[in-house]
Amino acid sequence: MHFLYSSLVKDKHMTPSQRAFSRRNFAKGAAGFAGVSAVAGCAGTTSVAQTQCETPKQYKTFQSAQDWVTAFFDKGAEEVLGYYADDFVWEDIEFMQTITTKEELYKAFVVFNNSGPESPFGVHKFEVLTYDGGPAGDSKGVTRQGPMPKEWEGYEADYNRFTNNIMLGADIDYDEWGYMQWIWKATHNQDFFGIPAAGKTTVTRGTTTQMYKEGKIVRCRTHWNFREFAMQLGIVPAPDEAWRDNPGLNE
Repeated sequence: MHFLYSSLVKDKHMTPSQRAFSRRNFAKGAAGFAGVSAVAGCAGTTSVAQTQCETPKQYKTFQSAQDWVTAFFDKGAEEVLGYYADDFVWEDIEFMQTITTKEELYKAFVVFNNSGPESPFGVHKFEVLTYDGGPAGDSKGVTRQGPMPKEWEGYEADYNRFTNNIMLGADIDYDEWGYMQWIWKATHNQDFFGIPAAGKTTVTRGTTTQMYKEGKIVRCRTHWNFREFAMQLGIVPAPDEAWRDNPGLNE
């Protein structure tokens, strides 16, 4: 996904204010990102006053999903940090990338702050097409129990390589879930990790599943169609659909 460019980011790609933000919040030994302060006027009140201060639960919507998927480019990495709880897991399945701290999240996305058409990392546009979500039900957080199945003997490394990421954050509590489908248009101003891409535009689709606790993201898992992406860059062939007219099934 687009965040993979982050390994190429140097100080020269960041504005002075972005560098200062990073050093202020993520310098070794610093207290870390402070996050959003408590709602003014509600702390220390009596039970009656507290009830009056509370607002009805607001669940995520289609617009919430669109706001999130474009925030990295339209609002900047600094504001994106506020979408996430202090304890969270972010995962890109295609490239097996996992982020668990706000420092890592900032490093991954700061390069796209206000990126214009001349950005060396390209121009990226996302559009959410569908959104499903709501309160978490009784079946939330159900995970597989027991040892590795015997059928996987000899493939322990592969089994653990995948299951470790799947289970990471499985014990984080959440009260709401959301699932979105989106399309991504990327105009590439340089090659994409060794793949000739400069001057080309690719369009592909993907999905993101999120879990929330008190409105903040605690689990975020994205899956996108890399094959479609690679087909448009000419490195893999289109899928064979000969099965639709298989003569062997007509005998």
